[in-house]
Amino acid sequence: MLQRLVDNGEFPTVSEAVRHAVRDLVEKRGDRAVRESDQVSVKV
Repeated sequence: MLQRLVDNGEFPTVSEAVRHAVRDLVEKRGDRAVRESDQVSVKV
């Protein structure tokens, strides 16, 4: 799948596609972790 993104011109290299995917995942998980911690602090 990553190679297809490169072949389609979405990213210059597979490494760049991986970096982008990891960055997106970390942002999504980080946002969720912040929301969950905010909910816990509100409940207390």
